[in-house]
Amino acid sequence: MNTSVKSYTDKQLLDRVASLPTFKGFPLGFFVIYIRSSEDTFNEFDDKRYTYYFKENMLRPKFIRVDSCTTNTGSFGLSSFKKYNSLGAAVLKSDHMVYDAFVLGVSKGRVCYREHKAWGHYRDNNKNKKVEETGPLYIKKIYAHIHGVKSRYKIIRYIQNWSTGCLVDNNTPAWLAWLNVLKGQKYLTAAILKEF
Repeated sequence: MNTSVKSYTDKQLLDRVASLPTFKGFPLGFFVIYIRSSEDTFNEFDDKRYTYYFKENMLRPKFIRVDSCTTNTGSFGLSSFKKYNSLGAAVLKSDHMVYDAFVLGVSKGRVCYREHKAWGHYRDNNKNKKVEETGPLYIKKIYAHIHGVKSRYKIIRYIQNWSTGCLVDNNTPAWLAWLNVLKGQKYLTAAILKEF
C-alpha cells in the first residue's frame, strides 16, 4: 500500500480522540481509530486503521496493530452515484466518534462489522475525483460496514466499487488476522479522524 498518512504516537492519536465533542471516555474492549488521508489519492486505499484495547484499571488503551484501508468511496461511487443514490456518493463524517457503531455480522456471505448506529454522512456529487464533506449532514443508517475485499490478489491497490461509503481493508491476510484478534467482539466503537 502506498499511503501518505504519517505515523502517529499513541499519545497523539488518543489525545486527538479524547478532544472530539463526541468522546465520552475510552470504551472497554477493542476499538478502532481511522485516519483519513489529507492527500486523498483518487480511488486508492491510502488510509490507516489503528486498533486499541482497553479494560478497567488501565491508564491508557493499549495499541494492538495498524492496517491499511480506505474510509472513502472509490471511483464507481464518485462517478456513478446516480445509479444508486441521486444525492451523491456517501462520505462518512470525520473527526467523529460513535460508540458501538458497528456490530459483528455478515454481508454478502462474508463476516464483517455492520453499521449498527447511524454514523452521519455527507453526499459528494461534484465528480471532481476528491472525497469532500460538504453540504448537509445526514444522520441515517446507510449500512456502511467495515469489511475486507474478495480478490484473487492478497492485496489490492484500487478501491473501484469495493466502497461506496464503507470502511474497507485491502489486505486480505491482514483483514482475516484482524478479525481473529478481535475474537468475535460483538460491538465495535470507532473514530474517523482527518489526518492532522
